[in-house]
Amino acid sequence: MKPIKKLVLLSLIASLCACHTVASTSKDKPMQKTNSILDNLTFECKHEVRPPIDKEVHSLYDYALYHDLHNMWRGKKGDEVWQNMAVYYRIAAYNGDYQANLRLQWLLETKRVVVKKPQTEVYHLNKELEKTLPATAMYKLYYHLDSNYGVKTTPGGKFAYLRKAADMGSREAQFAMADILKWINDRNTLDFRINLVKQLLNCASQQGMGKAAISLGTILELSEQYSEAIYIYHQGVIAGDQPSAFKLYRAFDKRQKHPLNKGIDQDLERATRYKMIDDYLFKYYFLKPTVPDLDEIVPLPPAKLPSWDGKIAFQRWFEGPSPQKPSDELMQKLAEKAGLDWQTGLPLKK
Repeated sequence: MKPIKKLVLLSLIASLCACHTVASTSKDKPMQKTNSILDNLTFECKHEVRPPIDKEVHSLYDYALYHDLHNMWRGKKGDEVWQNMAVYYRIAAYNGDYQANLRLQWLLETKRVVVKKPQTEVYHLNKELEKTLPATAMYKLYYHLDSNYGVKTTPGGKFAYLRKAADMGSREAQFAMADILKWINDRNTLDFRINLVKQLLNCASQQGMGKAAISLGTILELSEQYSEAIYIYHQGVIAGDQPSAFKLYRAFDKRQKHPLNKGIDQDLERATRYKMIDDYLFKYYFLKPTVPDLDEIVPLPPAKLPSWDGKIAFQRWFEGPSPQKPSDELMQKLAEKAGLDWQTGLPLKK
């Protein structure tokens, strides 16, 4: 690849990414140590294992999430809905439900759930998260370094958290490392960094990070690897990435005159389905919907298109009735198991 095109490629990555990586030095040219983040940098893609969640415990999360998301458009910070749903999230989180844990951390960080000491509660939730998703918990420590959440480090030690989280398999950390690598202004390490960024994005996208997929797909597209780009964009749509859906809509509708048109046949029905999904993901971005049922709606060629009612599974769930409210008996049982007050989800006073 010509030097100019490499610089354009990295500039494009820089405008799209937010990732971090671990990599090895080039055998042909020793890497110049112009930035401490590059010192001894090696990368081996590792995926974080997400353990199964007990269905009974997860029923608390399902109920809370439904009402939480229906409050997203008009809800006020600290309102009754979010304060009440926090109880369900807390009890689920301390019974091993990492999805409830992460959602509650976000609600506390954004002050939608209001407590006297949000930093303290987030700290304890993250300690609990270490039991199920240690890589994500490590990334959260990095994330909180600049946010007065009780996490501190020595000067220059900030990126140790990020590199460790990426090594452990955190997709967020892998994406964040790529973001750092792309902004380093050093021609001597250009080839090295482009390679690492691609590895990091690929690893993160394999784990369901939509932002990594759109970034990696764009790199492949610029490199004229169109079929590979289409596959990656498809994975991005599954993860809920709206720009990936828009890319595929344009790819299958040759009237759009897009580079992705090359090497594939026009398929207006596929284009229409991707556009419908694109429209939904764009309109309801604040709900963060994903499309795990994408292959049941619009599989990649040569698979034939199945019948479809025009809705993704998330949409049916969101537009449907509320999940059944967990019984007081279940709340009491799970709260007692975790040493919590079943009416607040907070630790019992000793």
